[in-house]
Amino acid sequence: MPRHPIMTLLRGSCQVWIFAFFLFSACHPSGPSLPFDGHIQGLNLVKLITGDHAVEAINQLHGMPIDVVRGFIAYYQGNGGDKATVWVSEASSEELANKQIEVMIEKMKQSTRSPFRNYRILDVKGFVVVAFDGMGQVHRVFREKKWVYWISADAGRIDGIVAHIRGTG
Repeated sequence: MPRHPIMTLLRGSCQVWIFAFFLFSACHPSGPSLPFDGHIQGLNLVKLITGDHAVEAINQLHGMPIDVVRGFIAYYQGNGGDKATVWVSEASSEELANKQIEVMIEKMKQSTRSPFRNYRILDVKGFVVVAFDGMGQVHRVFREKKWVYWISADAGRIDGIVAHIRGTG
């Protein structure tokens, strides 16, 4: 049976995260939770936003409400101050997930106020990834089924984080 794409985020201390997931779900049945790895590419998970708070943050990032079923935001930090952020949203369909990426990237490219530049399309092991730079980091946006990912990190870690999340690293 194929794994759900978001499940590639489970590694290492998986049992603890699964226990925490079920404990949180039992205490807060109205809001889904998703366990993220506690460590990725030498960075530690320092904050995880889930449920309505994550959807609100995703909508705020877009400057307007978008059709999101669920959302998650994981903040990572290393000892040297290196940081990474993993934004994950679930669209209601694969087609909508594609459209959300297309519209988002096009609006960012057209905006004179956008801090992002150097847009490019990467083929990562047969997988399409939109890459760009800005705000002191590099960024990767991609889709797996109905899940849209935006990962921000330093140039030395970004590809390893993408591979880790996709389960190819």
